[in-house]
Amino acid sequence: MTRNLIITLSLISSLAASAADTLTQKMDTLLYTPNASAININANRSNTSITVTNIGGSGDNFFYETGTSTRIRIDEQSRAHYSDITNLLIAESDTKKLIVKFTSDRNDDIAYTYNIPDPDNRYVKTFLGAKSSDFGITIKHTGKTKWELVSGGLGFGWVSPLDSKPSMDVSMWKSNELTWAIILGVKMSHGPHALTTGLGIDWRNYVTKGDRYFHKDDDGKISLMPYEENMTKHRSRIKTFSLQIPVLYGFSFGHRRNFGLEVGPVLNFNTSGSIKTQYTIGSHDYSIKTHKIHQKPVTVDVLGMVRYQSLGLYVRYAPMEVLRTSTGLDFKSISTGIMLMF
Repeated sequence: MTRNLIITLSLISSLAASAADTLTQKMDTLLYTPNASAININANRSNTSITVTNIGGSGDNFFYETGTSTRIRIDEQSRAHYSDITNLLIAESDTKKLIVKFTSDRNDDIAYTYNIPDPDNRYVKTFLGAKSSDFGITIKHTGKTKWELVSGGLGFGWVSPLDSKPSMDVSMWKSNELTWAIILGVKMSHGPHALTTGLGIDWRNYVTKGDRYFHKDDDGKISLMPYEENMTKHRSRIKTFSLQIPVLYGFSFGHRRNFGLEVGPVLNFNTSGSIKTQYTIGSHDYSIKTHKIHQKPVTVDVLGMVRYQSLGLYVRYAPMEVLRTSTGLDFKSISTGIMLMF
């Protein structure tokens, strides 16, 4: 009996010590949700990956991966799959452990703890979205501050000139903008705040709706000339292409931070511009294209966006002249539209 008592006391002491250790750990919560459709875990000595589907019934999924991709034998791997789970917590502790806790569909409390391999020299990939193409790679995560490689901001909008001299009579609904705000960039986030920068591209088309077309003369002047009477089905536009570097401040708010605001300057390197005029005479179609229209090489815009999850509405104001003063066609521009994956 004495021996059994000693064993019992030893077990109680061990459990108490374990509980005390858990309480003293500082946890960096990666995900908490009251329910999810399923969780899949694949783990080995150098890599752990987790997929959680239909978080909180929202249709969003959570993806997490850390470690290296070295070849591992099958008998060194462990896999776990549970459906219809509740009270899911995924966190990293300050003792360099990955902790996964949840309640199974049989009301069993499940807990897994994994070592984080080489915590000072590792990569972490984690993103939240409807599918894994929502791109974000965490390159450093220290406390509440996280650094990520990001890509996003696919936008389509309508553009209109401002303060044009002479009047360009441009149709905003025919004039459009196609942009990829950040093809590849870096995002630093701290709680609800974020700062993002990177390299992107932008096209803008300014299309006339009247009976005049853009014409560049031998001196580089651009004017609006009337079409001949026998010209029909006419269309004339100015197009610019830019490499862009946005620097955007973001703030997330609302339930699970689904809402967000982004605002900041965009530096444009306007690498090309052209004029294209199309018209029909009788049964023949004509298209005339003119390059080297002397767009300003460098301009700065202001971009603002409000979003819900990965869908947003943006406004972009270009306070600088689009073309050089020597062209004789002075105008600024404003555009607005839809932006995805930001």
